[in-house]
Amino acid sequence: MLKWLSAAVLAAYWGGVAMAAEPTTSSAAALGTWGGDRLQLTVEAHGARLAMDCASGSIGTPLLLDAHGSFTASGKFETHQPGPQQADDSGGVATRYSGSVKGEQMTLTIHASGAAAPQHYTLRKGVQIKLVRCL
Repeated sequence: MLKWLSAAVLAAYWGGVAMAAEPTTSSAAALGTWGGDRLQLTVEAHGARLAMDCASGSIGTPLLLDAHGSFTASGKFETHQPGPQQADDSGGVATRYSGSVKGEQMTLTIHASGAAAPQHYTLRKGVQIKLVRCL
């Protein structure tokens, strides 16, 4: 019995070591500019910046893709109003960004804290858009 238990513990240990040693399948999302319906996303090595007509956002960590091309990242999202912004503005709310990349197309979902529903976008690699800032 002790011999069997020792063999089982040893097998579990070595199995865990083998799993921990597997290389990660994550890779950085395609760097550069992604554009879509009133949204411009600039992906850089250290994170991403988002610009919209009346909103902006940021991701402060690299945007990593899993083996299926999907990603999830935390950041900030801030809506803007016409005219001057308040000096004591908090800089946005905590936000979860998620989506996937397939070739030259990215789907992006913005889950801003306190928002009634997430926002969904389809972006294309290399597309530049013209923003019309809040008036």
